[in-house]
This record gives sequence, structure tokens and C-alpha cells, in this order.
Amino acid sequence: MSTAYKEKELLLSVDQRHDQLLFEINQELRHASEVTHRNVVDRAINSYAKWRATAESKEYQELKAYANQLLYEQTIQNRYVEQVCLMLTGTSRTLCSQSGDGMAAMETSVKGPYRSFEPVGTENRTFNGSYMLTYTEPIIDITNNQELGTLTMWLNMSKLWKSLSIMHPSLSYVLTASNKTVIFRSGAYNSTEIQGFERADVRMNTEGKAFHSLKYIDIPGGHTWTSYFEASISKSDSIFPRYRTWVAALFIFVIVLSLGSSYLFSHYVSKPLNMLKALMNRAERGDLRAYWTAKSSVAWMQLGDSYNQMLNRVEDLIKQVKREESLKKEAEMEALHYQLNPHFLYNTLNTIKWVAKIHKTPQISEVVSALVRLLQASLGKKGEFITLREEIGLTRDYMEIQKFRYGDRIQIVTELDELTLGCLVPRMLLQPLVENAIIHGIEPSKGEGIITIRTWLDRDLLFCQVDDNGVGMQVEEGSSGWTAISIGGGTSSGPILRERMSGIGITHIREKIKLYYGPEYKMHIGSKPGEGTTIRMSLPIHHGEEWGK
Repeated sequence: MSTAYKEKELLLSVDQRHDQLLFEINQELRHASEVTHRNVVDRAINSYAKWRATAESKEYQELKAYANQLLYEQTIQNRYVEQVCLMLTGTSRTLCSQSGDGMAAMETSVKGPYRSFEPVGTENRTFNGSYMLTYTEPIIDITNNQELGTLTMWLNMSKLWKSLSIMHPSLSYVLTASNKTVIFRSGAYNSTEIQGFERADVRMNTEGKAFHSLKYIDIPGGHTWTSYFEASISKSDSIFPRYRTWVAALFIFVIVLSLGSSYLFSHYVSKPLNMLKALMNRAERGDLRAYWTAKSSVAWMQLGDSYNQMLNRVEDLIKQVKREESLKKEAEMEALHYQLNPHFLYNTLNTIKWVAKIHKTPQISEVVSALVRLLQASLGKKGEFITLREEIGLTRDYMEIQKFRYGDRIQIVTELDELTLGCLVPRMLLQPLVENAIIHGIEPSKGEGIITIRTWLDRDLLFCQVDDNGVGMQVEEGSSGWTAISIGGGTSSGPILRERMSGIGITHIREKIKLYYGPEYKMHIGSKPGEGTTIRMSLPIHHGEEWGK
């Protein structure tokens, strides 16, 4: 590095250190002036300054205590403030934040104009070895624009410099007012060289061992002070080469780290990622055998295994979909085949009905019509659910057919809550229960039978019950006579009950309830030998017609 460039770097460093020092000094001075102004315009301070009544009153004592506390807080909050005094012209009262011999001397040394920082003493006579500045502002009665007194703050520049010199070390430092009065001085300085500066400048001294910097600072009050800063070359020179070495070493380290990171990223991330991307593209085109087989880090091997498992699941899913599509087609063909049987049956029954009418046998015609309605309901042309009113009608159609066989031996009685007739139920729900009561209950009894259908609502449930006065059945000893038939098909009754409930119709109803409503809805049976049987179902309420119709 050339000498000229090196010298330029050092000059820039000294200039920047000097600027930062002046900024911090100016900041402290402005803060002190702002605090003084806030105290001057404080209402309580103004009231205390205008007080002319007796000093024994409670209000006066409160104002004095407030003023004393406010002044004291300034010395606590700002470590560079030595003293704050309130001096009133009308009553000759003086109130200071601190007291003592030294403080009294400070009070009598206040000089200078208002709203301006002024040095205390001269360069050869400091206060207790410290450079002090005062800042004074008048207290004005805004009602008549009369001066009531002054508020003065003493700022210790020696304490301030001690704090700032830690961050901005120098060989010499001098701060002078516009009238050449020394505000602060530290270290040995060359007054001749200071006077040689005509403008703000930074240059090497005549001996070539230090840098001199001269700058100007605008302070509150409209004054401009001169700041002289001298820094050692040896100190600056020892800092910058080391700094350049550290920067160069850091730069080389960053380059090596970047190259190494790029290689590792390419080898362990980019390459496996591109390989996986190519395999996924093959799989997207339909090649489900594009398995991950490369050897890599543990994380990539785990990811590859997950990818292979995904391919296997996709392949299994495709096979399952194809199999289900095939079964669906077979089911559709079978459904088309079975559709021929109902049409053939309808045509045959219609022929029988017309023959019955021709031969004047209305009973056969009515039975055939009832059978046609039952077949239409069982084939589900009106949907999976019908109203309870329609379901009762189908049950009566079934009984019309049974009357053709049993005559008046079997009667059906309905006790229906009108509110239940509009509820939706699965189609063909009650007919299998009525059929079961006839075949297994009334027919073996060889006597007259009565089948009663009851429906009612209780809270949010629809209850449907079928009773018969047939032969009944035996239930387990010690039970209450009622057994819950679970939707899963299990029963807690003995062999007779299981044989009774083994019919296709009852099983069909049980599966319907399970499919439509879930396992929480049950079918219950209660029976005793010789006393008949009761089957009760509890279902959720679904409305199909207007409520109460």
C-alpha cells in the first residue's frame, strides 16, 4: 500500500473521530439547555417566583418543596450537572439543588448573557480543578412580561470529557469560544499551530508524528466554538494495518467457505435433488418402476425410501381402481339382466288382474294390485326413504294379500301419532316385521291373531313398535323380558330367540338401520311364551312432509 494512500486513510479516520466527538458534545449541551427551558416555563416554578405573601402558608411550602425537588432531580438525571439554582430578583430568594461551601462559590460566579453557555473562571483558574460552564435563562411573568428571576445550570465539562475520551482518545484537545476564551483544555497543545488554522482542516503536524484537526461547532445561543483535536500517528498506524489484515483474512475465509459450501451443496443437495426430480418426471409419464436406487446421505436415503413406497402405493391404488371398475361393470351388467325379471313379473300380474276382472273375481284383482304396489316399493323407484304414511299403506297392501290366505283370522290394528306420519323411514321397514309376526307368532298358535302397529315421538326419537298375540318365545332367566338386538347382528337371547330372528327380513331391517343411522340406534324385542312378542325400533326424526300433516 502506498504512503499517500495510507496517509489519506489516517486523515479520514482522525476526521471521523473528531466529528463524532463534536456531535456528542453538542448533544449534551442541547439537552442541558432544553431541560433548563422546561424548568423555567414550569407553572409551579412560576407560581413560586411570583409569590409575595407570607412564607408560612401551606401553599408556599408546597411550592417550595416542589421547586426544590425539581432542581434536585436535574443533578440526579444528568451526571454532568453539578448544580442548579433558582435566583429570584423581587424577593432575593435563592433555591439550589445542593448546598455547601463550594456550591455558594458557584452561585456568586454566575456571569454572562441569558440563554448562553459561559465558562466559569479562566483557563488558569478552574472550579475545584474542573472546567465548568453555566447556562442561564430568565423566568418571565407572561401576564406582564416582567422578569421574576433566573434559573442557572452548572455543567462540568471535565466530567463530560472524561466520559468521551474513552471512545475518542487524543494527545491534546482544546475547545475555545468565539472570543478565544478556553472552554476546555486537555493535554499539551501547540497554540501556534492552532492559530495557524484558518478553516476546518486535518493535517499532519510539522514533526510528522501526529495529526491535527480543527473544526467548528454551533452551540445553543447562536455561538460558534472552535474545536482542536490532536491524534497520534503511531496509534492510528497500529490500528489500520491490523484492521486491513483482519479484513483480508476475513475476505479469504469467506471465499474459501463459499467455495466449500458450494461444493458440499452441489454434491449433497443439488445432485440428489436433480436425480429425484428426473425420477418423478418419469413417474409422471407413467413409469411406476422409476425407483430411487442411488447411494447418498442418510436423509436422502430416507427420502428415497419414502418415494419408493409412494410409487408402490400409487401402483396398488391404480390396480384397485381398475379392479373396482371391472366389478362395477359386472354389477351394471347383472343389474341390467335382473331388470328383465320385474318387467316380466309386472306384465304377468297385469295379465292375471285383467283375467280376474273378465271372470268377475275382484278379490284376485285387488290382491294383484296390492302385490304390484309392494313390488314397486321394494324396487325403490321412489328412492331409499318414504314417509311413514306411505309405509303404513304398503303394510296394509301386504295384509290385503294375506287376507286372501287367512281370511278374517288375522286382524291388523294401527295406533299412530299424527305427528309421526310425515317422518321419513327406510322403505319396507314394517312389512318384514308384520310378516315375521304372522309366520312365527300367529300361525303356530292356530288361533285368531291381532297385530298392532304403534308409532310415537319422544324427544328427538321416532319409535315404531309391532306387537302380536302369538306363541311368544323364551328369553334368558333373570332378564326383564326385553333384549336389545344390536345393529351388528349380535343378540343376548338363547337358541330359540336366535332362531326366531334368523329370517332374511329381520336381518335386512337390522342392516338397513346400521347402514343409514349407525350402531347407536337399536332394535329391541320383548317376549314371553304364550303372551306374544313386541319388536320396537328407535330412529332419528327426519321430516318428509309438512310437520303435523
